[in-house]
Parts: sequence; C-alpha cells; structure tokens
Amino acid sequence: MRSFSTLITSFIFCLLFVSNLLSWPANSFANNRIKLPDIGNTSNIIISGELEKKLGKAFIRSVRRSIPINGDQEIADYVQQLGDKIAKFSEQPNRQFNFFIVQDRRINAFAGPDGYIGLNAGLIMSTESESELASVIAHEIGHITQQHLQRAIEAASQMSLPSAAATLAAVVLGIAVPGVGPAAILAVQAGRAQKQINFTRSHEAEADRVGVQNLADAGFDPRSMPIFFGRLQKATRYYGQKVPEILRTHPAPVSRISDTAARAEKFAYKQVEDSQDFRLIRMKIRVKSKQLPSRELITALRNEAQQGTELLKNAAQYGLALALTADHQHKKARTLLVKLTQEHPQQLHYLTAQALNEYIDENIPRTLALFETAKQRFPTSRAVNLLYAQVLLHAGKPKQALTFLNKDLLNFKPTPKVYDLLSITYGQVKNPVRGFQYRAEYFYSIGHTKDAIIQLEQAYKAAKNNFYLSSQIENRINLLRAELNAPALL
Repeated sequence: MRSFSTLITSFIFCLLFVSNLLSWPANSFANNRIKLPDIGNTSNIIISGELEKKLGKAFIRSVRRSIPINGDQEIADYVQQLGDKIAKFSEQPNRQFNFFIVQDRRINAFAGPDGYIGLNAGLIMSTESESELASVIAHEIGHITQQHLQRAIEAASQMSLPSAAATLAAVVLGIAVPGVGPAAILAVQAGRAQKQINFTRSHEAEADRVGVQNLADAGFDPRSMPIFFGRLQKATRYYGQKVPEILRTHPAPVSRISDTAARAEKFAYKQVEDSQDFRLIRMKIRVKSKQLPSRELITALRNEAQQGTELLKNAAQYGLALALTADHQHKKARTLLVKLTQEHPQQLHYLTAQALNEYIDENIPRTLALFETAKQRFPTSRAVNLLYAQVLLHAGKPKQALTFLNKDLLNFKPTPKVYDLLSITYGQVKNPVRGFQYRAEYFYSIGHTKDAIIQLEQAYKAAKNNFYLSSQIENRINLLRAELNAPALL
C-alpha cells in the first residue's frame, strides 16, 4: 500500500502533464506548456469510460466554482461548432468533446478529462485568423486522442471523486490563475516534484503532429500553428517580458515551431478565408472585455467601420452596435443593426443583437417579434432557443418558455444557465417541486453541493404527498450527501 504522501505526489505529477498550466499576459508567448515527460507507453492503461465521464463532470464543476466561465451562448456555440469541426477529423471522430471559454484575458488553453477543453478569451483575441484559433484547439484535441491524460485519470481512480476532481482543477487553475483556492499549496508541492522529473517534449510533439494533420483535413491552414506560436514568441522578446522558469528548465520551443512548420509544408498551400462568425465572435469578446472605456471603444470602432473589406467593415459596425447598446445609445445601435440585418438576413448574430438591443431598451413586443423571426430562420440555433426562452420569461409567458427549455434539454448537454432558467420557469408556473429540483441542479453544476442539498430538501418537503416523486428526491439527496461526505485525501 502506497503512503499518503507518495500517492499525492504521484497524482500531482500526473496532473501537471494535463495541459498548459501557465497563463501569460495577452502580449506574451502563450505556448509555454509544461512538456509532458516520457514515463512509458500509456496505451496499455485501461481506464473505465464511466470513470472518466464521472471525473470529467466533477472536474468541470470544480472549474466553474473556481473561475468565471463564459455565459454567452452565441460565443459558446461558435467555439463548440469550431471544435466539433476539427474533432471530426481526429483519431477519435465519434468522441464527444466539450469546449468552453474562460473569462480571462491571458493567453491559455487546457485539456481535462472526458474531452473537456478550456480556452481563455485572451487566446481568441490574440489569434489573427480562424486557422490560428483552430490550431490551438487541434493541439488540445491531440492531447486527448493520444491518451496523454490517461495517467492522470489512472491516479484519480485511487482518490474519492470530489477529491480527485478538485485536485485536478486546483492544480490546473492554481498555476494558470494564481491564488485560486487551495491551489497555491498544490502548486508548491508540484513545483518541488517537477524538479525530480526529466521532462521531454514527446507528448507535445505528438499533439502538434496530429494537430497539424487534423487542421489540414478539416480545411484549415496547417501553417497557422507555427505562425501563431512564432508570432507570440517574437512578441515576448519585443516586449522584454521576463521568461518564466518553465522555459529555462525545459526544452525551448524554437525546435517545436520549426518542426510544425516542416510538417505543414508537406501540405499543398491554399488560402483559407476566415468565417464571418469568427470575426463577429472576436468582436463580441472584444466589446465584452471592456479593455477600453466605452467612449474610446466607440471611437475606435467607428474608425474601423470605414476601413478594409466589406466583411471587415460589417464586423466593425456590429461591434460598434454592441458598444452603443452597452452605452445605452439604443437608437444609434438600432440604426446600424437594422441595416446589417436587412443586408445579411442569414447572419444570426446581427438579428440576435438587434433583438437584444430592443430587449435592453424594454421594447418587449418588438423583441418577441424579432426572436420569432430568428427562430424561423435558425431553428437549430441553441443561442436563439435559449435567448427566446429568457425573453418569454421576462414577458410573463413561462409556459411558452418551458417549451424551448425542454427542447434544449432534449438536444444538448444542460448548462448551469439552463438549470437556472428552468428553476425560474417552474416557479412561475406554480410547480415549486420542479423549481427546487432544478435550482438544486444549478447549484450542483457550479460545484456548490451543500446548497444543492438544501434545495432538494425543500423539494422533498413540497413533494410530501407524492410518494414516487419524494422517493426520487430522497435518492438524489442521499447520492449528493454520499459524494459530499466521501473521505478526501487532501
């Protein structure tokens, strides 16, 4: 039987190899991933798929509890669709990947168990093309499909589920976002352990190799990977920023850039155009980041709206409209958005921005009419579905909202936002039991298990006359209590 300290040290070793555990400011070299050590072939490790799914769900709950995750469904939809497009050409094309955005300006990306891949908002803003963003996603997918996470999952199987997921999230986020919870202590332990390992670049090179291939197969420019990494490296030298310790103790990335460039050159060159969705999503993130005072941002976007190609001008006008809406200049924003929507009726983002501008300006009838149009034009859009449900709730139409929310439950993996909306909706239709139940799932999904149990206890009291329902709720309470009280190794 291994000692407690040996088990913890071993697990921390493994967690360090998951992904890029350091974040740099947006103008510094982003690809400072800890090089995965060559500690033997992982292909013979047998990990239960059910265990990995459980660990993945617990991991994302810990992440949500620790750092702000993007709540904008349009941004989430775009990143998921882009990731799915690349994953379809990976070595596990049928695997479900889950992409999410971390609200952080620093450049970072990381992979977790069960196909969870996180991208910082700063990473998206630092890319100059959609292929560059795709290259980072392809690399993270490569870590998962090449089973680089298997040893971390193997170690996790020896810990209680909450402890394993919390440790994994704490190490990743503790180094990526210093000061998050208990992660500082774990980072110190991990730093000591790291010195005892002879790091190599084998796993990084392998993720790069499959990533370049996947990029080309998915129709993106494989040259974007070395271009992106090379530009960020030059930016580091230009700004004269202190090189992190990781680059002094591990192989320099120069050879990695040259390796990916050589691999990319094997593919015939073709010009790859950015999608307009990419431009609009970057613009939306830019406006939401509030890096500039609103007046300065509006002035900058007005200037940009007069330059470049028509598509670039449209993207700048869209960003300007968002900035004007945020600055409560609804009439000016409306003029821009009506024009964009009329000229480009099949561009989802223009129409939803117009509807939300009306919503914020409290023109509910006009908002509902615009979302009805959006629903007809984009029937499969999750963002439209959820935004419409939210507006219907505000308009006092909970039964109609429930139709759209149940549709989301049927077609997608539930998010905290969906659980929250369902809780409110069932409260409005006078079904307190379901309201409490979904409120409990909301708390549980963001890592607040104790609060979830409290909500379930309220649901149990409200369901006392329904034996089947109260038994169902009691079972859920017992399950969460058992998970909460599981002996932790930390």
